[in-house]
Amino acid sequence: MSKVRGILFILIATSAALLVTIVFYSQEQIRQQSSIIETERIVKVNQLASRIELIITNAEKILENAAKDENIKNPPNISFIGNNSRGIPESVDNEKRLVIRNILSTYTDFESIGYILPNGDIYFVEPYSFQKTLSVSNVSFRNYYKAVTATHDIYVDSILVSAASHHPVAAIAVPIFSNSSMVGMLASGVDLVTIQERLKELHSYTGERILVVDNNKALVADSDETGYKSGAIVPEMGVIQDAFAGKNGTAVESINGQKMFLAYHPITAGKNTWAVVSMQPYDEAFQSVNATIQESYTLAILILIITSLSSYYLYKGFQSQRRITKELEKASLSLMQKAEQLRQADIAKEEFSAMITHELKTPLVPIIGYCKMLKTSMLGKLNEEEAGAIEVIERNAKSLEELIGDIMDIHKLDIDKMKFRFENLSLSEFFANLDSSYSKVLKDKGIEFATKLSVPDLVIHTDKTRLRQVFDNLISNAMKFVSENNGLIEVGDYKEKDGLILYVKDNGIGIPKDKQGELFKKFYQVDTSERRKIGGTGLGLVISKGIMEKLGGAIWVESDGKTGTTLYLKLPLTENKVQQ
Repeated sequence: MSKVRGILFILIATSAALLVTIVFYSQEQIRQQSSIIETERIVKVNQLASRIELIITNAEKILENAAKDENIKNPPNISFIGNNSRGIPESVDNEKRLVIRNILSTYTDFESIGYILPNGDIYFVEPYSFQKTLSVSNVSFRNYYKAVTATHDIYVDSILVSAASHHPVAAIAVPIFSNSSMVGMLASGVDLVTIQERLKELHSYTGERILVVDNNKALVADSDETGYKSGAIVPEMGVIQDAFAGKNGTAVESINGQKMFLAYHPITAGKNTWAVVSMQPYDEAFQSVNATIQESYTLAILILIITSLSSYYLYKGFQSQRRITKELEKASLSLMQKAEQLRQADIAKEEFSAMITHELKTPLVPIIGYCKMLKTSMLGKLNEEEAGAIEVIERNAKSLEELIGDIMDIHKLDIDKMKFRFENLSLSEFFANLDSSYSKVLKDKGIEFATKLSVPDLVIHTDKTRLRQVFDNLISNAMKFVSENNGLIEVGDYKEKDGLILYVKDNGIGIPKDKQGELFKKFYQVDTSERRKIGGTGLGLVISKGIMEKLGGAIWVESDGKTGTTLYLKLPLTENKVQQ
């Protein structure tokens, strides 16, 4: 009997362990499945937002270029406008009409383009069939006319329903200048019916509905064609307000008494903000999660039943004991297989991350290479505007390359895969290299670079490449926030009892004290107007902190928020012990 009691005790303990394992495993599965669902929806609405922004941005650029055409800028023949007509006859000013017809033939998203005079009178509309059906001859009451007249800048209006095609159109208007004076404007209607087609392509979940609304909450497109009515005002949703505020993500709201899972993203339309929203009944969206929960409940109940029956039959004999033991071994093997599957998933995730980073960087190499070839006229001489465009492409490609490198470094630090090579380093040689790299470059920008070495004969044992990476990050940050007239960046050192202190000091705009505690968090930005317009990924300081910790040191910031910033680095003077 004592042996049976011992076996019973082991059985109960094992069952408890299994239940705990099932709970933790189920929670991890639920977390991963929920994350996948949210990520898929965010990616979907982001793709749609990017597509719509591209349509509008392309239209803006095309109209801006057309407004600079010499034929368009030439004075219009207003004498041909009749008292009772809406614009000039079809045969008048063919040069201007030809420019517009060429645009309409190559960019099919334009429904029509009109030439508007400064007083709001319609000069002409292409296609001419649209001009003949106009109900008004003056558009000075339109929002886009008022906006362009007031700002002399491009304007994207809220959607209108075309009287000709009954499609939703985005009214875009750009000013036309001749000798610094506005001589008129080009006003277009960008047909948004392609967005409706795109919604049908993206609609892939049971019960899902995708909406696109403009800044007035008027419906632009709806994946549910039975409910689609262009221009209708959509019901109040919190996520739409969040999208208008520039936010994106997922949320859960009750709509018409039903719990819904929502994903949303803003759309930049000129100076206005639109929104795209994916909505699906919560239970349908998280059906797989609910199934996992039910499976875990079923498995837990099954284990409890097995334990109860086994305990009962144990008192009847050792034969039942053998059967229970086999069941437990089978359950243990299943759990080991699940654990191995999770381990393999982690390995695959790491390999996927490395592959994606490589694939992202690979296309940047020819982009940057061709930019250099174009800049050096190897592929032909560029005019000033083309050279400026190539410069923008090269600069942004390099920025993207640096961002990918930063993300990869963050990933390596997170999984403890960043390599370090420790060796003796002369501090004076290190500072001399910094001075050689930055003095002349910063001087050309009107910024003074100073080095103050207090212990010139000191040799430290560290990874000089990673230490230089930290200094490059800190100096690069300082360069962004100092004045180009009287800026000063100083690097120096001094010894303390328990280590060596290195620092990078600048006389820039400083960091508010209430923001300093968040400075070393991933993607964090100090949200002041002066810093925000400079930009950045918010990864450089995070990488620097991770490297300093691997070097056995630390990093911290000091600033009064007004008169500059100092970043301090502390390194031990004894040999570092870092896993290679």
